[in-house]
Amino acid sequence: MSAPPLGAHADDVASALSALDRRAFLRLAGALIVAGSGPLGCHSGHSERGPDGGLEQLTPRTYAVFQAAAERVLGPGPAELVHRGVVNPAEIADRWLARLPELAPPLRAGLLVLEFAPFPLLPKLRPFTALPPSAQDAVLADLMGSSLDWKRTLFKGIKSFACLTFYSAAPSRALTGYPGPFGGPAGAEAIAQAMEEEE
Repeated sequence: MSAPPLGAHADDVASALSALDRRAFLRLAGALIVAGSGPLGCHSGHSERGPDGGLEQLTPRTYAVFQAAAERVLGPGPAELVHRGVVNPAEIADRWLARLPELAPPLRAGLLVLEFAPFPLLPKLRPFTALPPSAQDAVLADLMGSSLDWKRTLFKGIKSFACLTFYSAAPSRALTGYPGPFGGPAGAEAIAQAMEEEE
């Protein structure tokens, strides 16, 4: 399977993921150490195995967290494709990060915060991957609507990368109604065909 092309939105995603590496995460890491007696050792109900080909930048844990978060933030149609294994955003993310390794540490750190940060940092007492979908949605809604910059930045980074990875996969094109990819000789043919269909 070939790696997805770096599109025009790669800079936006890179900016969102790079923002996760700010001082707020150092403060948050300190808070997590202080809260270390909390329920951080709970085991996830999801598999921590990565894809059969192995992982380059994500760990088995961060792979599972990203896959679970992507399934929740992408919406019902995409979530169905992720759940059925038609599209694997975490596997695609690992391939992207292998090509842009400077983005891997902040994303891994953010995913570990999402997985392990307990109440009161996030509204949960168990790892994110061990929560039912409705509780995962509540955690993500807390991040998205928070008055704290680090929470909104974490949500923005994860959602941006989830969208990028999902919509770079060929099976997602049926949901958008747009043909693709547009690079190379096949791209010109796809564009011409799309223009004929619109006439």
